[in-house]
Amino acid sequence: MKGSKGISLPIEMIVIIAVAVLVLVVITAFFVGNVGSQTNVISDQAALTQGCTDLLFTYNCDSTKMSSVKISSYSATCGGKSGNTLEIACCKVGYTDLPTCAKLACRCP
Repeated sequence: MKGSKGISLPIEMIVIIAVAVLVLVVITAFFVGNVGSQTNVISDQAALTQGCTDLLFTYNCDSTKMSSVKISSYSATCGGKSGNTLEIACCKVGYTDLPTCAKLACRCP
């Protein structure tokens, strides 16, 4: 009988370790899966506001730099272009050209 107790403890321990590893894998997959799906979290209007702030303070309202203004937590497609730039946000809100968007939406001179 002593021999069977010695063998049952490691088997039980292996089962517990396997279950713990499985739980960790599931939890990790849940969090990693959510990180990858965080696109277009903000609305087009919020993206436009965030991008206009960056255009104003970083690029001194230079409308030629609107495609360089990156907007975090945003991804959209408009006019055949995809990305997370102020140019895309302007297009999504309805502006047809960048200088007009800079002037009206971003209140640039």
